Amino acid sequence: MSTPFPAERWDTLQVVVRDYRQVVLNFARFFGIARWEVRRVDGCRLRDHRVAGQPAACRWISVTGRNAAFGIELVQPIDGPTPYQRMLDTVGEGMHGLAFMVADRAGAQRWLDGLAGEGGGACQHGSLAQDWDYYMLDTRALLAGISLELRVPHSTAVSAPDEVLQVDLCRFGPALLPVQKLYHLGVVCADRHRTKATLQRLFGIESWIELEIESGRTISDTTYYGREVYHAYDNHVGRRGGISFELITPRTADNVYDDFLKQRGEGMQHVFPTICTREESDRALAQLRPLGIDIIQSGNIGGLLEYYYLDTRRYLPGITTEVVVPLREDWREMLFPDPAAVWTLMGD
Repeated sequence: MSTPFPAERWDTLQVVVRDYRQVVLNFARFFGIARWEVRRVDGCRLRDHRVAGQPAACRWISVTGRNAAFGIELVQPIDGPTPYQRMLDTVGEGMHGLAFMVADRAGAQRWLDGLAGEGGGACQHGSLAQDWDYYMLDTRALLAGISLELRVPHSTAVSAPDEVLQVDLCRFGPALLPVQKLYHLGVVCADRHRTKATLQRLFGIESWIELEIESGRTISDTTYYGREVYHAYDNHVGRRGGISFELITPRTADNVYDDFLKQRGEGMQHVFPTICTREESDRALAQLRPLGIDIIQSGNIGGLLEYYYLDTRRYLPGITTEVVVPLREDWREMLFPDPAAVWTLMGD
């Protein structure tokens, strides 16, 4: 596409849940987000609402929490033929998509016109009272299961939420993880090369690094649910500003990516919010295990770092969490001598 994507970072990561009241405290504690704004999207807020081009009555609840680095939006469908409900009915709870706030209305429309030329379009759109026009885009086939939503604000002011949930994080004790930011979102793809090419066209993501992961060759000490295994998978990590994706295509079984692809198809499989020391990791695991959260996959890359995946899929519905533990202070430079590659991996 010749039209650049009209945003440099996402506004919220949208997570579809069955009942936000059952999980909002988990998200608050895990990510260290104390304030959550509840908005009930219904006939009082929603105007000119259409699904697949036809007028439709739909309701859902949006619960948004933010820190300085990112926003998370829990979406609970109530009724009507929304993509949120379709996700619950097909694969269940989990990461649905990304919402972008785009102030440039003309730029947003040019990009939407270009997306239509790619075979994508708005599967649902409308106006949320005085806040913004929104376009929920059916980009799942183009972007390995990821849905996008563009929000074009009517003004700089946003209407007050229906309710504010203020969580006293101190009563939970120390933070479960030293969360810094969302370094990337992990996306399992049937064909990472195809998804990379689409992200280049749609988002203008041109900064990429490529990794080929194989037990005994580029990674050691590989485990899967506590047992030593051989596995192989390949990935691309791409970045444009605050937008970053890790695209993973498994080549063998016995890994969380192959599991995800078989169980749910392509889509967003994990978040990567934490790089921490061994001591911090040990303290975190001591707190997480009593909550039923443990390591389900791990490995050592070149003696430079260890990584592991936490099974947070019950605690944070449908989401797995990646943690990296550096083993040397110069791990980034040794792994990627090119500073541009380090930026692609880490961001600003």
